[in-house]
Amino acid sequence: MKSVYMKNMLGSLGYSNEHFSENYSVQINGTSAIKFDYVAFSDRYLKDVSTSCIAIQEVTDDSEETKYLEGAKYLATPIVIISKNIHVRVWNIAPQKTTLLSDSEENIIHLYFEKNRFEFMSDNLIDAKMGYRQMNIFEASGLIDFSRAATCKILSEEFEKGLLAAKKYLKSKKNINGQDLNNITSITMHVISALIINSKIRPDEKVPDIFDLLTSLSQTYIEYFSNKLMFKYGKDLLSEIYKNLNCSINYQSVDHELLGYFYESTLLQLSEKKAENIRREFGIYYTPRILSQEIVSCIPFESIPIDERYVLDGTCGSGSLLLSACKRLEDLASYEKTEFDRHDYLTRMIEGYDIDKFASEVARLSLLLYSLPYGNKWDIHAGDLLRISKSKIKEPFVILGNPPYEEVRGNSQKTQKATAFLDKYLEWLHDEGFIGIILPESFLQNDSSILQRKKLLNEFDIMELWMLPGQIFENNCSTIVLIAQKKKTQCECLTKIKVLVRNKESIRDYFKHRRWDFEFFINIQNSWKNEPRYRISVSPIEDILQKIVKGKRTIGDITQNVMGIMMPSNYNFSQMKFDGWIPYIANANNFRKYVISPEMRDNVGFFDYHMSKEEEKEIKKDYKGLRLRRDYESIYAASNKILVKMSSTPGEINCINALVDEDGYYPSHSFFVVISEDKKVSNYVLCALINSKIINAYVRRECVKRTLTTSVVRSIPVPEFSDVQISKIEQCYLSIKEAYALDDKEKVEEVQEKIDDIIFEAFELGKDEREKITKFFEVYTRDGDNSPSANVELEEYHNISGQVEKIDTERMYCTVYLAEFGEQEIKIEKSMPGWFLRQGAEFSAKYHEGKLFEIKPLVYSYLDDDEIIALLSSKISE
Repeated sequence: MKSVYMKNMLGSLGYSNEHFSENYSVQINGTSAIKFDYVAFSDRYLKDVSTSCIAIQEVTDDSEETKYLEGAKYLATPIVIISKNIHVRVWNIAPQKTTLLSDSEENIIHLYFEKNRFEFMSDNLIDAKMGYRQMNIFEASGLIDFSRAATCKILSEEFEKGLLAAKKYLKSKKNINGQDLNNITSITMHVISALIINSKIRPDEKVPDIFDLLTSLSQTYIEYFSNKLMFKYGKDLLSEIYKNLNCSINYQSVDHELLGYFYESTLLQLSEKKAENIRREFGIYYTPRILSQEIVSCIPFESIPIDERYVLDGTCGSGSLLLSACKRLEDLASYEKTEFDRHDYLTRMIEGYDIDKFASEVARLSLLLYSLPYGNKWDIHAGDLLRISKSKIKEPFVILGNPPYEEVRGNSQKTQKATAFLDKYLEWLHDEGFIGIILPESFLQNDSSILQRKKLLNEFDIMELWMLPGQIFENNCSTIVLIAQKKKTQCECLTKIKVLVRNKESIRDYFKHRRWDFEFFINIQNSWKNEPRYRISVSPIEDILQKIVKGKRTIGDITQNVMGIMMPSNYNFSQMKFDGWIPYIANANNFRKYVISPEMRDNVGFFDYHMSKEEEKEIKKDYKGLRLRRDYESIYAASNKILVKMSSTPGEINCINALVDEDGYYPSHSFFVVISEDKKVSNYVLCALINSKIINAYVRRECVKRTLTTSVVRSIPVPEFSDVQISKIEQCYLSIKEAYALDDKEKVEEVQEKIDDIIFEAFELGKDEREKITKFFEVYTRDGDNSPSANVELEEYHNISGQVEKIDTERMYCTVYLAEFGEQEIKIEKSMPGWFLRQGAEFSAKYHEGKLFEIKPLVYSYLDDDEIIALLSSKISE
């Protein structure tokens, strides 16, 4: 059989017999499936869409070939080898297309694989499929997402049929309450899980009687299929669920992460009320697989003694972070533990809690699927970690988390739910342990998190800080990732910063290729410690922003300024002006930079600003926030003043905008009002300064909130403008005013560029600094070239191991000792992980022409020299 020949040929690429499955079935939809002669996987035990690499099939004609090429998408295998007559075709499978890579005669096809052996090795195919690597000869990313979405649709349809049948049956017997609904939801999910497990452990057998199957599973996996739950409403309920399901569906290719994906993307959507309640009450959002894997990969588990690698996730949800941690631990444990011992070890290392009972069940079932045929003993609990005593858990050496984001008001203060979990984590983490946590971006600067930031900055070494836009999570909340070690820094350490900007292309590239818009190292933690409120802020152009504030006056120094009036938004403003009434801009709708827009002007309303005390009291009955601020009326009434819009979209680089009001409109609290007191610098110049690129970059670094703070606006640096620069800016203002009158948007942009150049000149920025700022903005708008950089494929390199001896934060070099080459000075590159740039860090890597590539923590780096010698001796004696 030709498929057997192809299978044997792949042995030269590292695919042993244990890596293959014969007659492997994949479900196309709810009614049809196909079987491949052979499928090669990257894992000897875990054989599903997450590990599928190459499918092999012998066909008789083109139509049969087309059927298998389409089916391969659902298996998420990036390569398909088709044998037909004496020819062998090699196809690349992508979600939207299939590409023929080679069409050769059977007796010479091996030459093609020998020439491209690197691309077809399992590790490289999986990295490409997951988006971690780009191949030179084909595309593989996006395939697993297509497969999971298709399988999730099948699961959704089956679950909905089963749940509706359960509801109908139970309603015929009793009135259903909320608890009943939760129970039958869980029972239906467990029935489908039983069918998935059966497909995996008995792929070629028909589904047995449902009661026989559940009885068998309850004996093997008693913690998951307890009779107490499954038979709570009797056998008839199970029969109704089962007979409404399509029991011919083969779930063999379903991967362990799919249940979590299914729960978050589909199951909650079937009950919108349940989903809304969970989101509102708990602030829970699914952690994307690619993000959870990257967080776990950046924590040096290797430096922790193997039997102390306890991992805790106190808000585990459906288990995304724990599954990634489990895989990371298993890869390390495979060096020294047998298969069964490895499973027992993993169940001891992983601990998770979640307040959502059903989410915790999904997490446990996902881990069960991951560890088949064993699966028992996973330490996942339904419960509120905030109510659990420290003595009840194992002291974690690694804490992972994506805690609730919601900010709660109480006792005149605001607190973030996430900080309550962070408090626990910072206290409970083992000394020298690691934390990888997702937090709302506002944590960096909110007053509600000052104490947590203080503890973090003083008692932890922040190795990495990532900044993510709102679209990563469904709540549209901008977030950060902190990776830190519980260890006071003895010297100045570099923190790795990663930034993903807020635009669709950037987010697509991250999910497809795990590519960040900015990656850089900066020595900044000590500066954060010295901030009055321990505020954490950083920018890819940090050096320039530090330069422009040095020794400069600020807007607060040279202006009168105040927030606008606070009137209730539902107040009945008049469209007509009466004697003594004032014109009022109620909100920032239709805001336009520099000059008030016609639409905003049309929405100006009027009210009696000097109303009686009785009328004020009447308004305050329903609106306690009334602030007329009559002491500042001279500022409000000024016929030439700057209005700064205070609302800001988190993650947007263009975050502050201003116009000059020449009509004496009284502004609402949507605006900050500024009037220059400097004899030279007019309101027009300050308005242009506020709207400039460099000041938008400065404000974005200083404030990540949805509403700008007055302190940040007051802190905006003002350069020493020359008379010529002032004249040019004022002329530019007039040009913009004319361009608006002609509705010439291109002209407005052209003049804005001239203003930016003048502002750069006033701040004495050099050519390189100006280009850096321009490129910085191009990334946010994607006007620049953001084509992916090609992977560096090294034909000649040395596998080395070594230790970091010294970090030069001024020159951005590190001195390392390499076992193979002695002491070397290496330039710090953005591809280096944060943990690496610490004195004493032990690592393995590829070394080529004075550079390090693919840096990884050294396995057994927690052992001293004597312990390593003892370990090697025991291995040799075995």
